[in-house]
Amino acid sequence: MNTMLTRLATSLLLVLIIFLIIYLENIWIFSLAISFVCILGIFEWVTNKFEHLFLGLFLIFGFGSCSIFYMLLNENFYLLYVLIIMNTAIFDTFAYVIGTKFGANFIVKKISPNKTLEGLAGGMSGSIIFGLICGHIFEINFLPLIFMLGGFLAFIGDLLISYFKRQSGVKDTGSILPGHGGILDRIDSHLIATPVLILLL
Repeated sequence: MNTMLTRLATSLLLVLIIFLIIYLENIWIFSLAISFVCILGIFEWVTNKFEHLFLGLFLIFGFGSCSIFYMLLNENFYLLYVLIIMNTAIFDTFAYVIGTKFGANFIVKKISPNKTLEGLAGGMSGSIIFGLICGHIFEINFLPLIFMLGGFLAFIGDLLISYFKRQSGVKDTGSILPGHGGILDRIDSHLIATPVLILLL
């Protein structure tokens, strides 16, 4: 199986697991899943000898605690969480496609050589379009702005983990996810975007 098919198969499996956990609407299953992800994230941070352990603890457990506590306080949590996850995924997809096809102006080549202004603009455009669609469905006019912010924060989170990987001389934070690398390679976009959007929504 080539790398692209491996990445696709792993992505589909992760999406199915995430939606199953959310569909079950069970606080204990969700909390255990988030806690497990956070523990693996911290393990990878320590194993790769990333700098600023306190920052890693703050980002990873901040992501986890916001997710769990907001679920306890908001009856519409599961719907909002799905929208936040989808927005980040849409941002990443648009950024990748547009950046690959039209990327020419690199943002921080020394940290992340594939990130371009065109890719960033494409990702944020995807988030705005998704926000317009959701805003129309749920009659929330400010969703495009919120999702655009979420897309930009996803970019910052991704860039931050890329910086630490570059400093530590590693390509991936781990190998637990075939074709994707480690847990931090997958949740990097969510570390900042998810807590902020949860608080705003």
